[in-house]
Amino acid sequence: MDAVLRKKINILIHLAGADGHFDESERAFIYNICLRHGVDLDTIGDLIANPEPVGSLGALSHANAVDYMTESILLMLVDGKVLPSEILFCQDMGMRLGFPKSAVDDLINEIKDDLHISYDELHTYVEALPHPNKTVA
Repeated sequence: MDAVLRKKINILIHLAGADGHFDESERAFIYNICLRHGVDLDTIGDLIANPEPVGSLGALSHANAVDYMTESILLMLVDGKVLPSEILFCQDMGMRLGFPKSAVDDLINEIKDDLHISYDELHTYVEALPHPNKTVA
């Protein structure tokens, strides 16, 4: 597993535990991402049992930052409950990823009640956010 995927999975594991309860739907979401990328079940179990510190995220490309943020917000929505601790975690991740706090806050407030937003629709919203590594075509 490459370092970018490992870091993303690690963030999702921390988010899933942010409310003190690692929901089965959150676990399934993380397993699904890992399995799509060919990560074996033992490795997934080890990652969940022993998450690493989140660390620095500033060196990520705009595309990776958008992907991390999109997956984080989708995980926050997956169990049907958007809790304050999850919102705080996503806000913190958004800022660590280089997105302005106000833009992340606006996005979360806009979509937190839309529990069925698709990956593509959310990705489009996140991609439109201001970001220091974003290139204008």
